[in-house]
Amino acid sequence: MLTKNHRQESLTRAYVQAIAGRAGMSCSFPNFDYGIDMTVHHIWRQGRRYAESGYRLDVQAKSTSGAVVAESFLQYDLPVKNYDDFRNLRAGCPRLLVLLVLPDQESLWTEQTEEHLLLRHAAYWLSLKGHEAVPNSRTVRIVIPRENFFTVTALQALMQRVRRRQPL
Repeated sequence: MLTKNHRQESLTRAYVQAIAGRAGMSCSFPNFDYGIDMTVHHIWRQGRRYAESGYRLDVQAKSTSGAVVAESFLQYDLPVKNYDDFRNLRAGCPRLLVLLVLPDQESLWTEQTEEHLLLRHAAYWLSLKGHEAVPNSRTVRIVIPRENFFTVTALQALMQRVRRRQPL
């Protein structure tokens, strides 16, 4: 059986992939883990066929049941190695942290009937590009505005910004 951390990561990847699919985008997964869990690709129509446009977002997928959830923001302790990877100004393409907040009780993470598959609770995104270095060695507390709800509309807007070469 997968470890709890791997089960959580699997759900986060499924969440991002479902949102990307609904947004008309595709996902790819690297063979090796060098800090990127998945890449979301923009798809465009060329004549009668569809193809990747070359615009993309790299994603670090995290999940937790231990985030501090306030009215307007979340707080999460991110490993410093991930923080440093995603604040890097020299990255070749935009990078997002996507954090899935799950219930404390694992049996509540999903619910399945013949009518639906439900994944609780919600995911939020954050760009760390340009954030300052920290002296911490283990974790750094990040703050994610709750308005950064990772939805189909949000992903489409983020990809539009990527296409326009605007900061995230």
